[in-house]
Amino acid sequence: MRDLVCRISALQKWINEALPRCFWLPGFTYPTGFLTAVLQTSARKNGIAIDSLSWEFPIINTPATSIAQYAKDGSYCHGLFLEGARWDLDNSCLTEPIPMELCCSMPVIHFKPVDNKKKSIKGIYSCPLYLYPLRTGSRERPSFVISCEVRCGAQGSEYWTCRGTAMLLSTMH
Repeated sequence: MRDLVCRISALQKWINEALPRCFWLPGFTYPTGFLTAVLQTSARKNGIAIDSLSWEFPIINTPATSIAQYAKDGSYCHGLFLEGARWDLDNSCLTEPIPMELCCSMPVIHFKPVDNKKKSIKGIYSCPLYLYPLRTGSRERPSFVISCEVRCGAQGSEYWTCRGTAMLLSTMH
């Protein structure tokens, strides 16, 4: 019920005030549709094919309410959770979670479309983003949204893969 109230509030604010500078990604029924629209907008703006675009995911260590400018390209998004790890704000990388803490909040992520991004494997973890903790989803609606590349920190990407580290849009089943 709390999510429904937050969704209504976010959409009402969007209607009454203006386009948000930072989008509450869990508030979308189909976040993949939103992300595809962001890619399409960037492709049209830059006159390139949408198929040639990929993503970068700079982490913004600023609260969502403090973002004063719209993203030049892409979109700032907030409301994500990290399961199986914690985000180290000082070093901008994954780190061990606090004992007995299952999920923690992620800072704002800039979903930034880029043209022909080269894959950099070293020190990067391809962190899956799911709609909810039940990662399999259902036949009608899969839970997987996208893989976000984030910095590994002291541990390698294999470590975070073995831990099952993932980002979630909701901590409720």
